[in-house]
Amino acid sequence: MVKALKGKTYKECLRSLGLFSLEKRMLRGDLISTYNFPQERESFRAMDTLNKANTSFALDFFKHQCQENGDKNIFFSPWSISSALATVYLGAKGNTADQMAKVLHFNKAEGVKNVTTTIRMQVYSRTEESLSNRRACFQKTEIGKSDNIHSGFKALSFEINQPTKNYLLKSVNQLYGEKSLPFSKDYLLLAKKYYSAEPQSVDFVGAADAIRREINSSVEQQTEGKIQNLLPSGSVDSLTRLVLINALYFKGNWATKFEAEATRQRPFRINMHKTKPVPMMYLRDKFNLNYIESVQADVLELPYVNNDLSMFILLPSDISGLQKLERELTFENLSAWTNPELMEKLNIEVYLPRFTLEEKYDLKSTLSRMGIQDAFTEGQADFTAMSKTGDLFLSQVFHKCYLEVNEEGTEAAAASSATLASRSLGATVIFLADHPFLFFIRHNKTKTILFLGRFSSP
Repeated sequence: MVKALKGKTYKECLRSLGLFSLEKRMLRGDLISTYNFPQERESFRAMDTLNKANTSFALDFFKHQCQENGDKNIFFSPWSISSALATVYLGAKGNTADQMAKVLHFNKAEGVKNVTTTIRMQVYSRTEESLSNRRACFQKTEIGKSDNIHSGFKALSFEINQPTKNYLLKSVNQLYGEKSLPFSKDYLLLAKKYYSAEPQSVDFVGAADAIRREINSSVEQQTEGKIQNLLPSGSVDSLTRLVLINALYFKGNWATKFEAEATRQRPFRINMHKTKPVPMMYLRDKFNLNYIESVQADVLELPYVNNDLSMFILLPSDISGLQKLERELTFENLSAWTNPELMEKLNIEVYLPRFTLEEKYDLKSTLSRMGIQDAFTEGQADFTAMSKTGDLFLSQVFHKCYLEVNEEGTEAAAASSATLASRSLGATVIFLADHPFLFFIRHNKTKTILFLGRFSSP
């Protein structure tokens, strides 16, 4: 390919590479850009496949939380948890890797083609002379099956974390290992390549509590003070070998803000016999809405500025209809329920509680029950792709989420097909979220669920 470009002019090079449609954009001035050609379509297909795996895991995890927490509120970041566990999966082998792949649904996504198979061209100036004097870099990477997962995460992360003024999103994944069991150089390189992560070797044996305080301070700083004391006293000790923490901080404004002066105290019906007053926000505008006949629930989309992100609210018609809705949660159903082609743009009066959620999870117990067992078991965990000592096992996985929904927008931090039917609707539809509902915040371009929760008790 490089030889074929020798002697060609600037424009001829671009046309040879299929970039002629981008000439004007590239000639605006000094820039360095990455462009994908026909492989870009394969990259999106790979991201879609990985997103299906991540969403399927998110719903599995959510259902386990429903079983463990009864009627309590639930709130977590599926994207943050999947990304963090994928960093660990990168260093796993044997049965440890197999268990993780099954629970995380990676085994269903590993057959996709390598999403990093792209041709990259770096353009440093508008002149033809600079094209011949500077370096045009062409890169093709051949990697194995499991690496498709990691390159897929890299591609998804690139899309989700694109610089924007429309919202603030900061993700932090960090792995801490006992320094007497050092990480291998290969693992450190791959962790940085795919996840921009730099696993830290620390002194759990001699200074566990000091390390705990340092970790907490780092998380608090990177989540704008919203997540504090992620690791409680006594959560790590001299026997700790490997700790995984993750945090995701999000702040976004509604595309159409609620009217602050219209917020009123209204009863929230927790169940058939119990109510509690909540500050109920009010807004009237046009929004996408679906009514799902099979589960008798409304699905409302509340977009954030520029529609990069949306909050979807799943509200059962009946006060006791949440369990039926939760049972029917699958990737296929959720995709169908939120399909924009099946949603109607309607005039809607929205009543939504102003609320704050703060939930903390020690994921070890839940993940073990879901099937990730060897990773947490000394003597059985196989992380020899992470450390050549072979003595590493995952001690703890901590996750904490904070969410504030108000009139301005949202502030959050986190360390089978359906049968759809249209209803006969009047000029204005009332969407009154005065009883338990499910919600999630989605990155619309990649359809990645950043946050997922249940609001059942103010």
